Amino acid sequence: MGVGETAELTPTLIRAARALLGFDQGQLAEKVGISRKTIALIETMKESPVDPRRRAILEKLRNAMETDLHVEFVFASTETGEGVRLRRPAPAKAETN
Repeated sequence: MGVGETAELTPTLIRAARALLGFDQGQLAEKVGISRKTIALIETMKESPVDPRRRAILEKLRNAMETDLHVEFVFASTETGEGVRLRRPAPAKAETN
């Protein structure tokens, strides 16, 4: 990727993350605030999302999965393929008095 470019979720990454979490489309939709039908459409899209509305939905989905569900996406590069894994949430800080 070049400077300023961000990697976009692919249908394969979304399905893999869902499987890793053990979610069906409806459960993922509920967790991230997107309709199940939208998840289904995104998971079957064939071409790169150039529509600004589709990009916004993918960004919302990515943010929710990374932040709230602790999914880490590995995007394809010249050295590796794409994949997903779970991050361990940061340990809670102890309160000091």
